Amino acid sequence: MKCDIIRDLLPTYIEGLASAASNEEIEKHLAGCEECRTFHSEMAGEIREEVPIAGDKEVDCLKKVRISYIRRAAVAVGSAVVCLLVLISLFAVGFSVSSQDMDMTYEVKDNHLEIHFQLKNGHDLLGSYTPEITYDENHQVIGTGQRYRPTWVFHNPFDDVGSTFTMGSELPGPNSPAGVTHTVTIEFADKTVQFIDGRLVE
Repeated sequence: MKCDIIRDLLPTYIEGLASAASNEEIEKHLAGCEECRTFHSEMAGEIREEVPIAGDKEVDCLKKVRISYIRRAAVAVGSAVVCLLVLISLFAVGFSVSSQDMDMTYEVKDNHLEIHFQLKNGHDLLGSYTPEITYDENHQVIGTGQRYRPTWVFHNPFDDVGSTFTMGSELPGPNSPAGVTHTVTIEFADKTVQFIDGRLVE
C-alpha cells in the first residue's frame, strides 16, 4: 500500500477499529517504512511535545497572592474583634467614674442608710455592687458591708439605664451582735469613700 493510504488508515488502526486484514497490511508497511512509523508514533501519542511547567516566578507569584489574601483576611477579622470590644466597653463594661463627675447625697432613716448618686457627665451610670462580710481569727462575724464601684457607659437607646442610682443598706440595730460594724465602700476613680455605721468617713 502507498504511504498516503496507510496514513489515512492509521486513525482506525490506532483506535482498534480496522479489520484484521487491514491491520496486517498496515503493520507490514510500518515495518518497512520509517516515515510512516514516525507518523504513527506521533499520531499514537508516543512522541509528545514537552508540556512547559510553571516556572519558579509563577509559583512565587501564587504564594504571594495567597499570603496577601490571608493577611487581608486576618486584618479584617482583627478589626472586627477590636470594634466589638470597643462597643462592649462603651455600652456594657464602662469606665471608672471620678468623684468630680458624681453628685452623692445620703440620709439615714429608721436604721437604714440610703445613698443617691447622680452622674454629671451626661452618660449612663452603671456599676458593680457586692456584699462583704468580715470575720475575726475565730471566724466570728465582726463586720458586714457593701462595696460599690460606679462606672459610666455611653447611652444605649435600647436600654435606658439613666444617670442616677440609689443604694440602700440596713444598719446594725439594737438586736445586732455587739461589736459588729457595717461598712459601705464607694470606689471612685480618684478616691475611696466609706460609710461606717451610717457615718460618712472620707
